[in-house]
Amino acid sequence: MIDAKQIESIIPHRGNMRLVDEIREYTDTSAVGVKYVRDDEFWCDGHFPGNPIMPGVLQIEALAQTACYVAFARLSPEEREGMLGYFTTMEKIKFSHMVRPGDKLELHVELLVTKMKLHKFHGIAFVGGKKVAESTFTAILQKVEDQPQQ
Repeated sequence: MIDAKQIESIIPHRGNMRLVDEIREYTDTSAVGVKYVRDDEFWCDGHFPGNPIMPGVLQIEALAQTACYVAFARLSPEEREGMLGYFTTMEKIKFSHMVRPGDKLELHVELLVTKMKLHKFHGIAFVGGKKVAESTFTAILQKVEDQPQQ
């Protein structure tokens, strides 16, 4: 098992925006991550008061961070230095069930295609064996200094 500290040694997400607590399984092309959904999450008070439901966009972000681990773990520490991953497409997004505090969100991702800096993944999130979210998404890996100035 790969814990939060080890995850943070690979992906750039920190604090409330790191949405993967553990990586249970990992290969060069797939991973199973876990997010323990807590009742003190930053979104609980406002989405929705008295009936907190994890926003779907955060479920997809948790899948993407698990995918980020797969993409970045394939690189050397020198290659990862200053590297960030950015969504370029999200396709076929589906939500099947609500995710609530106390749930253990299992994040299954598989690398479908890699072309240069682009990585296409398919991800499925489960709670208690039930599919709750699914998406295919593409991200580009870029060094911070390679980003266009705005």
